[in-house]
Amino acid sequence: MRIIDSHVHFPVDKIIDDGKNGPPPTGGPRVAPRVDGDDWVARDKAKWSAAWGFPHPEPVTEAEAEARWEAEVAAVKGLETVVFVTTGSNDRAVGLVERHPGAFAAYAHHDPLLLDAADRLDRALRSGLAGYKLLGPEVDRPISDPSLFPLWEIARDAGAPVLIHFGIQGGAGGIANHVNINPLALHAAAKAFPTVNFIVPHFGCGYVFETLQLGWACPNVSIDTSGSNQWMRWMPYEVTLEGLFRKYRDTFGAGRILFGTDSSWFPRGFTRAYLDEQVRAMVHAGYSEDERDQVLYRNAASLLGVS
Repeated sequence: MRIIDSHVHFPVDKIIDDGKNGPPPTGGPRVAPRVDGDDWVARDKAKWSAAWGFPHPEPVTEAEAEARWEAEVAAVKGLETVVFVTTGSNDRAVGLVERHPGAFAAYAHHDPLLLDAADRLDRALRSGLAGYKLLGPEVDRPISDPSLFPLWEIARDAGAPVLIHFGIQGGAGGIANHVNINPLALHAAAKAFPTVNFIVPHFGCGYVFETLQLGWACPNVSIDTSGSNQWMRWMPYEVTLEGLFRKYRDTFGAGRILFGTDSSWFPRGFTRAYLDEQVRAMVHAGYSEDERDQVLYRNAASLLGVS
């Protein structure tokens, strides 16, 4: 298998200050406040950890995280490139790509409501970044608002994909309601910019019907398969990974499905368990070897301009 992992996070929330790069980055998903003594969130996280058998995350320096991700790409058979959709800053993303051409690709990731958001995106793409990543539930303006069109114009002119997280965000206790929670919020922008490749990660993260409708209406919308997709447990009807692969192929076609893991921290590194589960689901859903190669490699390679 050839593999491009189209959805990886540089582990900024696990980086410790080594005194060389200033204080560690801050931020991350905004989640609902936790109530003292209420341990249901911890229990849900423990259930997820037990189900996958992942080790406890380790704090690392920025240099260590970079070196360990370089080693992961070299060690995992078939893995050619990891795409960092977040790195903590656009400057860090540019540095990672410059130091590891081919092995690393990265997206810009900054607040689209900043006054200079369009200029930042233009500068990032001209500096070698491959696309733009947004978290819909953290953008307090409809994602199809015309005020954001300058961003999509820059992405269009650069031929750069735009990845936007819709659906529930974070684990239990996270965000479940927002103006940009529903992937159909993208409909007007995707129609207005038909040559921009928009990507909805995690199979739509709970909004399966809506994401399928969006993909049916907008052929410039793709999905990625990243993460444990534990949101399937919270659906009001039974959802399986095999069923998702089958339904999205029927609606989107195999050419608009991108493999991803949502990997980030160490010592877990590249999440082989997610790869194995997704390949198994594709086989059971009847994907041919050529279709699996599309999902695992060729679709992302096309968006990244990799031959």
